[in-house]
Amino acid sequence: MQPPRYSRVLAKIGAGRGQLINESKIKSLAETRSLSELTTQLRDTTYQDQISKVLLPSTSRKLERAFQENLIEAYIKIIENSPKNAKQFLSVYLLRIEVENIKALLNVANTQFTPEQKLARIYLSVEDYLKHRDVIEEAVKAPNINQAVNAFKNLPYRSALSMGLKSFEETGSTACLNVFVDKLFYEKIHETFDNLPKREQAHAYSYASLENDSFTILTLLRGKALDYDPNWLRLAVPRRNFKISNEKVESLLAAVDFEAALKIVLETQYCKYFVKAQTPQDTIGNAEKAFRKALFQFAKEHVVTENFNIGAPLSFMKQKEVEVFNLTALSIGIEAAMKSDDIRSQLLI
Repeated sequence: MQPPRYSRVLAKIGAGRGQLINESKIKSLAETRSLSELTTQLRDTTYQDQISKVLLPSTSRKLERAFQENLIEAYIKIIENSPKNAKQFLSVYLLRIEVENIKALLNVANTQFTPEQKLARIYLSVEDYLKHRDVIEEAVKAPNINQAVNAFKNLPYRSALSMGLKSFEETGSTACLNVFVDKLFYEKIHETFDNLPKREQAHAYSYASLENDSFTILTLLRGKALDYDPNWLRLAVPRRNFKISNEKVESLLAAVDFEAALKIVLETQYCKYFVKAQTPQDTIGNAEKAFRKALFQFAKEHVVTENFNIGAPLSFMKQKEVEVFNLTALSIGIEAAMKSDDIRSQLLI
């Protein structure tokens, strides 16, 4: 019964893969000397429609939005054509963008930004699909962060935002709001994974576990590097993980500093993603890139083997996500007049 249920989305995936930009072209784009030249080079790609709507003069930020809108369009197309039991898990990728929408709004809620300026930071296509546009528009009009948080009272973010708001009132920083909303997203990964049929879980496991567990590890390491209170950190990470035991999480929470925490991480199966650098921030940043690259490599390696199961859309969606990451890195590097080799060093290839 599996093949008929996945036939529609496999057709979309096949078409989408045919439109992905190959590795050699991505590398060659690093030789581009201006954003105008970059957009010309992308005219024969699937990004042309979004790029053509970018107001001149082009900036890396404007192009990033164009690339991201294209990614959202691809996500929605895949989700809409996937079997019912897969849609909830795949929709987590859209929730990730909604989380970024919410964080973007809260970060400017107490500023003098106009509603139009706030909306310019939001991807409304996601909110339209999730049917949350009215909530977002209410938050956009809110004159302060308290009322912005209140706009989300009927969505699952309420508890996380209320907890983050208490920290904001004490510190004046939105960092806690951001972390608690992120935590809710990663807990949603685990929840939707649990709701998949057992036969599908096997194909989603590597994606879910690496996404969830890397967030927990990196959050705890960042917290230790910044000397955050262990009790606060306990609230900041998901209550459940995949390949990290509760005992290991408690050990990380109890670690006296970053060095002690890193030593614990190096005793886990995730040790291969960590190479000690000059600073804790560099060590964490390099590991974050290593996790992202590992997911991308896994997706590429399973293009052929994953068919008629949730692994097929996940593989394509991850490849598309990395393509957008690379195009964004290219546009930022070109705008900053970086050397070609330096730009290529920022790519995931």
